[in-house]
Amino acid sequence: MLRIVMTGEVADLALEVNSVLREYLSIQNRIFKFSLKKALGLFRPDPLEASEAVVPLLDRLEKVRIGIRGLSPSDESEEGRFLMVLRAYSRAMSEAMESFRDLCVKLERHKKDRKYRKGPYLEDMKSFQEMETRYLEIGLKLNELKKSISEESEK
Repeated sequence: MLRIVMTGEVADLALEVNSVLREYLSIQNRIFKFSLKKALGLFRPDPLEASEAVVPLLDRLEKVRIGIRGLSPSDESEEGRFLMVLRAYSRAMSEAMESFRDLCVKLERHKKDRKYRKGPYLEDMKSFQEMETRYLEIGLKLNELKKSISEESEK
């Protein structure tokens, strides 16, 4: 997660991305995270509900990317590099969210199909995890840039 020390529009954009990330992870956890209630059959996650809950988050990430474009970042400054990586991060997160949505739709469509769980589901999950890994790797770069900016501002 990002902890921002920056001020102004850059900080606002980064905080919005962080907020979207938290909400997305909460939605994702309702589907994938183990719970005793799920294991006992007392709670059944609704993949279509999760899929639809991601839509407003995708819209918010698009607004972030538009905001970044409006700032016209250049890679000549630390903050400019941060914005460019933030844009890549938000794009990769959007792609992972779309993959999550597709997976949720497939889970709903095949909820009574045991063959899906043994074959195509594993492939779909692998593809989704690759998308997740991509935005997480960009997030590491983003955190390094943020750290560098914070260190510069402390001098």
